[in-house]
Amino acid sequence: LEIDTLGHTLFVDGEKVDLTAKEYDVLLYLANNKGIVLTRDKILNAVWGYDYFGEDRTVDWQIKLLRNKLGKYREMIHTIRGVGYKFDE
Repeated sequence: LEIDTLGHTLFVDGEKVDLTAKEYDVLLYLANNKGIVLTRDKILNAVWGYDYFGEDRTVDWQIKLLRNKLGKYREMIHTIRGVGYKFDE
């Protein structure tokens, strides 16, 4: 799994994976906070901003989409039941 921050690109086993801007932002935020449990609110505030008035389940949807695109590396994004998510190897 390689995140090219300059190219705003994700590579899985050397293959380029197309991500939406929000998927990329969520993945980068999780990766930059590797090993830290992040609440949905914390992810929403960091990625969507403090003025976001939508549903916190938006985070869950983005995580689901990301996991599908990560393939065999989907398990790197851990669900911490009742709290949020953690990115870990």
